[in-house]
Amino acid sequence: MTTHSNLSPSKRVRWALCPGSIREEAKYPPKPSDPAAVDGTHSHTLLEKCINYCNDATKYIGMVLKDHEGEFVVDADRAERVQLAVEYIESRAGDGDVVIAERKVNPVALSGRNDLSGTVDVTILSSASLEIIDYKDGMSPVGAADNHQVEQYAFGVISEMQAEGLKIPETIVMTIIQPKLRMKGMRGIDSHTVTLAEMAIIGDKIKREAAATDAPDAPLVAGDKQCKYCAHAGACTALSVKALNDAGIAFAAIDVTTQAAAKEPTQMTDQQLREIIESAPLLRQMIEGAEAEALRRLESGKTIEGIKAVRGRGSRAWAVDDNEQMAEKLKKMGLPKDVIWTSKLISVAQVETATWTKKKGDEEIKMQLSDRQLKTLKSEYTKTTEGKISVASASDPRPAVTLSVAPMFTAVPSDLPSFLL
Repeated sequence: MTTHSNLSPSKRVRWALCPGSIREEAKYPPKPSDPAAVDGTHSHTLLEKCINYCNDATKYIGMVLKDHEGEFVVDADRAERVQLAVEYIESRAGDGDVVIAERKVNPVALSGRNDLSGTVDVTILSSASLEIIDYKDGMSPVGAADNHQVEQYAFGVISEMQAEGLKIPETIVMTIIQPKLRMKGMRGIDSHTVTLAEMAIIGDKIKREAAATDAPDAPLVAGDKQCKYCAHAGACTALSVKALNDAGIAFAAIDVTTQAAAKEPTQMTDQQLREIIESAPLLRQMIEGAEAEALRRLESGKTIEGIKAVRGRGSRAWAVDDNEQMAEKLKKMGLPKDVIWTSKLISVAQVETATWTKKKGDEEIKMQLSDRQLKTLKSEYTKTTEGKISVASASDPRPAVTLSVAPMFTAVPSDLPSFLL
């Protein structure tokens, strides 16, 4: 796990929208990197290698690389994803242009603060433009326009260039590269261009946002973006109030459950139904966060009146770990072999996440299905049944389901020709 500055670019979407989140999150211990973050770090490591030493990611296939998250073997799919970024960078960098990978930048010269630093994946400096590139290995599309993180990276690069007396181009390009989006039929590269004058306005905005976090009473402002990964979400009153207000429930400690129960769905207007459904994600986020925070407090030895920790339904397992030994014991009880041993084909979901080891010489390599194999699995080996119909906000990306065919037909005119009567 890397050490980030207090107001790092990757967290700006949170502290810029909710200044008080920095104060509240400081109360919680840092979380370890999740598997997706570790995987993304490995791809960044390979990209840095390609830029600094070899511009062909496929040459690293089978090699063992190491970064702060540990060792990993470069597989063909990771190499293919990184190669998309390498080829884009080559197409953008001309002779004499400067390309830097994993550049640590600190906008202290322009901001007067020392807590806004971050590491830019790739910068390309030419006489005509400065391009800031952020590589992401996830599947959720991220746009380059008005991107909090990349804006702060650009601010940091420009600040350091100005401090060094370097000429700053008038054109600033901010680019997001997401190779996995190609699986959705998208190009996976999105860029947004601003002028140096517009970048100055963005820099001033960043400084104002950072200054707002300094106040001891910096406000907590709830919202989908800033609350999604916030450590304080479970204990945040602002999130609770917003979630309940969005659902049309006034936040009063003694009346919340009464008001919620009194909202009989059959008596609600269409507007009321829509408001509650649209607020559902925030309500779920609030409830899950509150449960997690309550459990944390109970585990630390505190008591919460009216709340207790309980165990869910447990599972049973054989007392003997060796299956063969256990099978012999069951045989002695009279159970036939075909009853004791059963087999069942692995599920589609289990295949998608399955991992196994493969020997390569004296080394064991961790394996899993490649992106290409996952595409084959989806297109040729699986069939999809329609999911259960439910309701969602109109902004939900899933297509609407036609439930009634009535709107597809027009009324039959009363003056039909006599031969049809």
